[in-house]
Amino acid sequence: MSMASAFQAWCAMPSPAELEVDITIQADVELPAVVTEEAVASFARQVLIAEGESGSWQFGIRFVDDETISRAHANFMGIDLPTDIMTFPYEDDGFDLVPEGGEILPLAGGDLVISLDRAADHAREVGWETSRELFFLICHGLLHILGWDDEADEDRSRMLDRQSSLLGEWLDSRERGAATP
Repeated sequence: MSMASAFQAWCAMPSPAELEVDITIQADVELPAVVTEEAVASFARQVLIAEGESGSWQFGIRFVDDETISRAHANFMGIDLPTDIMTFPYEDDGFDLVPEGGEILPLAGGDLVISLDRAADHAREVGWETSRELFFLICHGLLHILGWDDEADEDRSRMLDRQSSLLGEWLDSRERGAATP
């Protein structure tokens, strides 16, 4: 990419002022102290900006145990096994936002259900902190909500690479100013 093309791409990215992110966390399990609404909102903003998004976004994230996610996995996907994350984009559910002006706007965002048990097991396998794995899974869910797909091996590889890149960039920026997950 030429310098001019890179500059044009940078100029086309939405500014942080054009992006509003509302995060609600429900934890049915004890989370690492660094997994806060503030940290998750910061990370979500970085992901959305990097993906060229703007506007108002809302995400609900519920952290559960394997038993709870197994029930959800069976109810929604017909698979009676635990999984690490389930993603429910609002656009798939027909949720709408009706502001004071009365114009109906689709609600941007979605809900994530994440198994702390699966995250902790995988974190041990790969040799990093559970908190890092939780942010990795949050990124996975956000990318699904933004339209990324991981059904095909090639798509899954691209998505995992993007998750790693986005998480690494966010962690680097936090290291310069705050404690990291």
